[in-house]
Amino acid sequence: MQAATTTFGIDLGTTHSCIAYIEASRPVVVRNIIGQETTPSVVYFHGEHEEAVMVGANAKNSMVLAPHLVAALVKRDMGKPGVSHTYHGREYTPEEISALILTELVRSTRESTGMVVRDVVITVPAYFGVAERDATRKAGEIAGLNVLDVLAEPVAAALHYQAEGMRQGTRHVLVCDLGGGTFDTTVIRFDGDDVRVVCTDGDPRLGGADWDARLARHLEDAFVEQHPRLDPTADELFRQDLHAMAEQLKKDLSSATSRRRDLRFAGAVARVEVSRAKLEELTADLLDRVVDITRRTVAAAERLGVRQFDDVLLVGGMTKMPAVGHLLKERLGLVARLHEPDLAVAKGVARFAVFQQVKAGLGASRESKEDVADRMGITEAEADAMLAKRVTTVVPRAFGIKATDPNDPVFATNPMAARQLIVHLLPANTPLPADTGPYPFATAVRNQRMVEIEVWEQSGAVASEELGDNRKVGRGMLRDLPARPMGSPFEVTFLMSETGTLSVHAVEPDSRAEVRFDLQIGGMTQQAVDAARSRITRHDVSG
Repeated sequence: MQAATTTFGIDLGTTHSCIAYIEASRPVVVRNIIGQETTPSVVYFHGEHEEAVMVGANAKNSMVLAPHLVAALVKRDMGKPGVSHTYHGREYTPEEISALILTELVRSTRESTGMVVRDVVITVPAYFGVAERDATRKAGEIAGLNVLDVLAEPVAAALHYQAEGMRQGTRHVLVCDLGGGTFDTTVIRFDGDDVRVVCTDGDPRLGGADWDARLARHLEDAFVEQHPRLDPTADELFRQDLHAMAEQLKKDLSSATSRRRDLRFAGAVARVEVSRAKLEELTADLLDRVVDITRRTVAAAERLGVRQFDDVLLVGGMTKMPAVGHLLKERLGLVARLHEPDLAVAKGVARFAVFQQVKAGLGASRESKEDVADRMGITEAEADAMLAKRVTTVVPRAFGIKATDPNDPVFATNPMAARQLIVHLLPANTPLPADTGPYPFATAVRNQRMVEIEVWEQSGAVASEELGDNRKVGRGMLRDLPARPMGSPFEVTFLMSETGTLSVHAVEPDSRAEVRFDLQIGGMTQQAVDAARSRITRHDVSG
């Protein structure tokens, strides 16, 4: 018998990350070197020459002493072109910093369990677009991992919920995932082995870090009010201490109704008492955004035929804040319950990782089911159950083509100066895989010999045809068109795979001139990934 191999699920979070695997059909969350189940997603670049970095709690503590050498909340920059962070004169992309976090999770797992981490599935917020998902996959590759898939965090949490004794039959579950940096709401239909995302919505820049910032500002204002002759706002150490205090105070107020803190600066002390009610007042607009996004999701689900939910699950550390569940009930009539808010995602993705490992074993190497089961240390019956599981997701954001508006009055005399808009071929919440079929467009000028096919992705809260509410993610050229009058037709088809890869096909019907291209999303070619991996492997990573 071959040695069983283990596939891992990784919850790569904005503020905390963790790694898990399945043992004896149960998820096991790996504790890090200091015995904690989650590791702060913080990197401290403390070695100028030896490329030494620290990841986790010690790195987070170093934010007070050396904030200019610490990277945090990097997940919010994933997939953004041109973004980098500089430490000791060297630039690091968000993918590279994320790879260092992954490297520490791998190292910690090896030292804690003796297991080698190679095949993984990494979670992403449900509302992450194609660029962010691709950047997450690239981060795993830079860390030297074989990324089998990326999985939406609410889906992972729901898979764990299903495995932990969900009632049988067709059920609809609404997952509200409010973590350290992102918020997602996702409706999922369970029907036997079929797990299908109905719709999703969210905000990639709404999470616990925003509550921390509000509370830190309140504490700072309180100090200045008590000591008006002192100005601590320019003191980096004071501000870092303040943010650490605000984060802990926020956590304390999830169980306590009030807490008192002493702020110290330049020999002066300010005693500040903060109540839970005050925190809710300071962050009322953030809570409103949580409710509004959830309301949009409920409305989208209703349009798709889901009018009630069998369960509403709260996932993510910020859902421990009582106001979240209270407002969902008060304003939307949703009775929600906490579902292992810190660990459900990691446990669920560990289960999904095993599904993917079985499918990969049967698909890539053409091993027999018996061989795959033997290699993984599971029974054939368990392999059958994993193969039967089907997880179907949706397009989180709309995708379209930039076009000229023929209804603009300028179009008749000067079409090149007419208004530009986005025509969405793939609406948000389209089930994957998706095929739009041929979508008709037309040339803008007489004898137009080529057309630039620009692909844009929705970036605003809701789909809009305005350019400012979308972002360009790819392009291709349809060339060698025959000389034709203005308004001559051509067709564009979008094909999006289950993993979110978008293929574009444009064709001119008469001449059959065509162009096909897969989008290079995120700005990192395979050559760039290989170079980044070479750089990152030279770093001495510790916890």
